[in-house]
Amino acid sequence: MKPADRMQKNGRLMAGSMASDTAQTKRAVDGVLHLVQAAADEIERSRRLPDALVTALRDTGINRLLMPAALGGQEAPMTDVIDIMERIAAIDGSAGWCAAIGAGSNVFAGYMSATGAGTVFADPDQGNATMFAPLGRVVNDRGRFTLSGRWPFTSNCLHSAWVGLGALFHEADGVDPVPRIVFVPMADLTIEDTWDVVGLRGTGSHHVVAAEVPVYLDRCARFADRPWPNGTLWRLPVYTTLLPTLVAVLLGIARGAIDEVSRQAREGRTARRGQLADAPVSMAELAVADTRLRAASAGLRAAVGEAHAHAERGEPISRQLQARICLAGMHACDTSVEVTSTAHHLGGGAAAYRGSRLLRALGDVQAARQHLLFSHHHLSELGKLVAGLDGAYPPYVI
Repeated sequence: MKPADRMQKNGRLMAGSMASDTAQTKRAVDGVLHLVQAAADEIERSRRLPDALVTALRDTGINRLLMPAALGGQEAPMTDVIDIMERIAAIDGSAGWCAAIGAGSNVFAGYMSATGAGTVFADPDQGNATMFAPLGRVVNDRGRFTLSGRWPFTSNCLHSAWVGLGALFHEADGVDPVPRIVFVPMADLTIEDTWDVVGLRGTGSHHVVAAEVPVYLDRCARFADRPWPNGTLWRLPVYTTLLPTLVAVLLGIARGAIDEVSRQAREGRTARRGQLADAPVSMAELAVADTRLRAASAGLRAAVGEAHAHAERGEPISRQLQARICLAGMHACDTSVEVTSTAHHLGGGAAAYRGSRLLRALGDVQAARQHLLFSHHHLSELGKLVAGLDGAYPPYVI
């Protein structure tokens, strides 16, 4: 067999193996959803995921989804990643958010140097954390780099070994204006218990503080850095990976809320306003909400799938398509919030009580929508790109 033929065959075998691994991860995740459901009240009460649940999710292979194959990852298609995150979030929003952050942070294994990635991501089953805002300061003291700063909203920090933090590099000749994501051990940071909120209570999205933490350049990455893996996943601009992973959580929360209302319609409930199934207006609202959610989910998957097909053929992902993916994600976010609100309304008086699954879903989806990725101030710039106007919108569209 010629060397080129052998490489092509090995590539097909590796692709087939990774597809099999991802299918196995899907089945494994389905197998632990009952544990997510059983832990939901504890997550809400203790404001973190139970260690046993973190271990169970880890053992499914979920943190390998967006890792390079060379490091033991699956390089899973984004539509599969969306499916998996959505299933978890449909049971519990905090568990889904931590899963998305933990697995999504590992995509940076392909953007830092292979040497640094081999250290930071030596355990491919470890979920990690990231906080992109460049609130840190890296100082070079005669070749010794140190990181200092304080970052809010560091989701999943309670269950991470490493965290990637946004920072600017300060040199003797000035400040590098391009932010970097600097990965440092979680053990080198101080966690401030600040995440006392109504929605997504269990995500541990606390502040973290670094005080002259040592930094190694091979463990840093820029959003525009050229990835070293050559798989399909690494031909996609990084935000066409990060945004769909996160928005899948909102879609899942909304799906869980709709499923709960549907269960109440099927099984009946004790309520002065009577049964849902006997209320034509309520059933019509449920039908519309379910259809809108499916349409928003399908729109995101279609845009992501189109990008995957281009990347698989080695074709560039146009800025117009990148913008469409961002806009599809933002639309899915808005739709998820509206659908969850409808489901909560249909839940009647029982949905006002603490412990109501519908009330929890409403709080979770409202908290998730506050993420910077879903802010409406992106719309005008993304609209220009969709219209075909020349330009970019870094770091979201490059």
